[in-house]
Amino acid sequence: MSLAISQTASLLKGLMSNLMSSDNDVRTHAENSLKTEWVATQPQTLLSSLAFLVHQDTEPQARAFASVLLRRIAFQNAPNAEYKEDERSVWSLVGPAVHHAVKSELLGALNDESDKSARHKLCDTIAEVYDKVDDDEWPELLPALYACAQNGDALLRESAYRIFASCAYLLTNQSVESISTAFIGAFQDSDAAVRLAALQAAVAYILAADEKQRVAAAAMVPHMLSVLEPLLRDNDEAGLVEALSALIEAAEEAPKVFRAVLGSLITFATEIGKDAGLESTTRQTALEVLVSLAEAAPGMCRKNAQFSQSIVPVCMQMMSTIEDDEEWYTRVELEEGDNEEDHVFGEQTLDRLAIALGGKQLLPIAFNYIPQMLASSEWQQRHAALMAVSSIGEGCYKIMRGELQKILELIVPLFKDPHARVRYAICNCVGQMSTDFSPQLQEKHHALVLGGLIPVMDEAAVPRVQTHAAAAMVNFAEDATRQVLEPYLDTLLERLLAMLNSPQRYVQEQAITTIATIADNAKARFVKYYATIMPMLLGVLAQATDAEHRLLRGKTMECATFIGMAVGRDVFAADIPRFVELLTATQQSVTDPDDPQASYLQASWSRLCTLMGADFVPLLPVVMPALLTAARLQPDFAVLDLDEDPESSYAAEDGWEFAPIGGQQVGIKTSALEDKYNAVGLLHSYARDLGAGFQAYAGEVLEVVVPLFKFYFHEGVRSAAADVVPAALMSLKLAGADAAMRQAWAAICDRYISVLVSEEDDMFTTKLFESFADAVSTAGPQTMSAEQLQAFAASCVAQMEKYHARMKEREAARAAEELDDDDEEQLAEEEMLEGMAVDEVAKALHAVFSTHAQAFAAEFRSVLPIARKYLGERDPAARQWAICVFDDLVEFSGPDSAQYAAEFMQPILASLSERSSPDLRQASAYGVGVMAQFGGAAYADFVVGAALPVLLAELGRGDARAAENVYATENAVAAVAKVLRFLGAQVGDASAVLAAWFAALPVVHDDDEAPAVYEFLVQMLRDQPTALIGSGDLQALRHLIKVVAEGLALCTFTPELTQALAGVVRDSMAAFDDAGRAELWTAIPREQQEALQAKGLF
Repeated sequence: MSLAISQTASLLKGLMSNLMSSDNDVRTHAENSLKTEWVATQPQTLLSSLAFLVHQDTEPQARAFASVLLRRIAFQNAPNAEYKEDERSVWSLVGPAVHHAVKSELLGALNDESDKSARHKLCDTIAEVYDKVDDDEWPELLPALYACAQNGDALLRESAYRIFASCAYLLTNQSVESISTAFIGAFQDSDAAVRLAALQAAVAYILAADEKQRVAAAAMVPHMLSVLEPLLRDNDEAGLVEALSALIEAAEEAPKVFRAVLGSLITFATEIGKDAGLESTTRQTALEVLVSLAEAAPGMCRKNAQFSQSIVPVCMQMMSTIEDDEEWYTRVELEEGDNEEDHVFGEQTLDRLAIALGGKQLLPIAFNYIPQMLASSEWQQRHAALMAVSSIGEGCYKIMRGELQKILELIVPLFKDPHARVRYAICNCVGQMSTDFSPQLQEKHHALVLGGLIPVMDEAAVPRVQTHAAAAMVNFAEDATRQVLEPYLDTLLERLLAMLNSPQRYVQEQAITTIATIADNAKARFVKYYATIMPMLLGVLAQATDAEHRLLRGKTMECATFIGMAVGRDVFAADIPRFVELLTATQQSVTDPDDPQASYLQASWSRLCTLMGADFVPLLPVVMPALLTAARLQPDFAVLDLDEDPESSYAAEDGWEFAPIGGQQVGIKTSALEDKYNAVGLLHSYARDLGAGFQAYAGEVLEVVVPLFKFYFHEGVRSAAADVVPAALMSLKLAGADAAMRQAWAAICDRYISVLVSEEDDMFTTKLFESFADAVSTAGPQTMSAEQLQAFAASCVAQMEKYHARMKEREAARAAEELDDDDEEQLAEEEMLEGMAVDEVAKALHAVFSTHAQAFAAEFRSVLPIARKYLGERDPAARQWAICVFDDLVEFSGPDSAQYAAEFMQPILASLSERSSPDLRQASAYGVGVMAQFGGAAYADFVVGAALPVLLAELGRGDARAAENVYATENAVAAVAKVLRFLGAQVGDASAVLAAWFAALPVVHDDDEAPAVYEFLVQMLRDQPTALIGSGDLQALRHLIKVVAEGLALCTFTPELTQALAGVVRDSMAAFDDAGRAELWTAIPREQQEALQAKGLF
């Protein structure tokens, strides 16, 4: 290193001292100096000097801080580089010479550093430099690490494995045998820190390895576990937690590597879990390894009889460690409990295990303990048993629902338990079961449940229990029918109104929430209570204006709007002006970003909008500014070193969540993300509900939400933004602002396509294609340029190529018999998600075809190769997708599609009778129909000569009307109607075909096809009345009346078609005497009779 660098480093060290100053002013001045005098003007000198200090400085603290600064500065954005638009880092600007000098100093320090803390920070810096450079840019690193791993100094050996843990891809090109041998040796190292670092590096290697490497690496897993026992023996709980945390990562991502050692791991982890002498963190982390395995590989864990037998009793034991304390009874603010307590962890673990493993595995074991615990003289045991029942309900639903009466009879008596904490637990249990077992619990067991629950709402002496009973009532009422709840309304409202007079604010808050839920359930039946409750709510909003009542006010707004929606606008009308006045005043008073009223305000305005309709539009200037501000919120981030404590400055209770990424802790404030998500969702509600009334804000809203397609921090925000766009465009269209709508769409279309072409998340791919289809349908004909059509086609092809490649990978894995039950479960989930995405791609193609017809047909040649691929697959779902695309081609390009007909006619013909897939038959039948209607002469011979006989054969099958076949059958009926209507002159025995078609009616499930079918029926009755109904053929008349009445009852037709069909029924009825007409009416199912009468037809 040159003398100049040495001198510069000396100057820099002085600045570093100021950067660590406890004086804010000194530190701020130093930070500004670093940015302006070093980073911006001499980055080469800065990085070289920092590297020099890392290696050459005499003070360990300075060397450590220089490592941290080097890492942070080198890979931050270069000066004047905009975030995401210009991703140049300081490192990328300084050039190869500086890169070489920095890396040389780092490797020198790796050999020479003697201070453990400085060495750890050095390792983090080396790992990050390697992570940010290309693999071939630092060839000296791997040999240096190998040398360290074999060095006699334990610090060097530990360093090698610390770096491997962050740079595992360094090892993936090496032979698995040599890597495993090295790791196995390190697991037996004489130094505990080396053993632990080797374990963490081995996990990182397994996660970075491909599937074949993982299979081979599984052989070293038994040796990995040998690291754990000495840590436990030496009472090194901190090290044991680190080791177990590494195993959790492996369990989540590569659970199969533990198959051979699962028994040993179960024994070790549960022994730790049972040891009350260990720290809670240690016990919980040990059990977390097993829970992670159960969630990642449930099949593997189910097959091990020891798994549930061992872990369930440990959970029950943990749940029994709850302690009683006076504060639980006397606290005036209800805050979230300490989720790190053992009893809470036990509950959560049991819940997760039940969901992962299912009731068949877990329920019998749990109920070996629950009855005796319920009968225990220790309240903690009774409490734990009740919490266990509530925890396992969701996962054990299929089995528990058959035993629900017995379970409720077992637990309901504990509503009268002498201990308040147990009564609290039974309220919690019944509330959770009301959700897990709805609506069965509400419909069949309401008397048993509410007979125990409602009296507890009188327990004013123990407000925590009283409040929890009211909270459980919310769960019960949310899924109860009005008929079930109505007999209890008077009793419930009496108790809830009494709770409003409680001196405890949290009791009042819960009472208001429960009243809101009951009102939402009761609907118009709540009118009798309106005059009593609404003035009280308005009084709270007017009078409880201090800060401590903000949550109460928020819940009051919520309750008032739920009641307003329940009773209807006419009843609420007199109070709406005052309510709006109070909400407006509150809106103007909310300035604290953490004010809980803000979210309640937004939701209350939205419900009020639904209630008021177009009359709400004048209130938008009050509502929209805060909503748009919330929708524009940007997430707060923090980046900390691994050894820094986030809680000191970024508390979890403030919404901060941290995760280790690239040798650092990266934190994000998730509470702000939820606020943003809710705000974007409400923008969708306003645009949808107000239609043209939302026009004034549509443009600004689109500017806010469209960039959120790439808001990768929160999937909910992205999906909500995708929902907003079509609704906002529709508001412009309904307002007659076509020019503004088309102008907005022109830019938005490009943003859609830019995301669609490369989106990897299957759920968002599904949502965005769905949104695009709605948006282009709203924008209307010829609103995409030729370039946009071409780019859209390319995005569809890109996504479908990706899904095709995945499909072939699954086929190969299945053919190789490489899959176990867990793999099949995972593949089934992947196939479901991909199937949804593929469906939406087809619908988006349909929308573009329908709005751009010939213009998009010109781009079809680029889609043809992928459609051809899918059409040639064995998978019926793949063929269905291709056939749907070809159906659209024929429908919207007509005779011009004949140039591609040879690609799809025979596959469609073969698919018309494909028994394994009704969906495939439906798509194929629809295709025959569009060929008849739109294809012209080029398709006539195929449709009449080849396809029609197959369609008629399908209509004649005995299972044609089975639930799984009904849509395919109705599409076949519709296709035959189109053949008769458009190619009837070419049908040989048209009367026989017509008779078969008539016998196959009705069409009432497929809303798209039903109108055309019934229009054809009316046409035939008008033009050829004897073709369907022979003279005096009462049986045919009965069939006609049945199918028309069913269509009128179950379908929505135009007024003209409805009247024509009603006339058919009246005319046909005239052929029968009074007794015959009465018999015909009686033969119509009651729900259809009611529908016909409700429509005023008969």
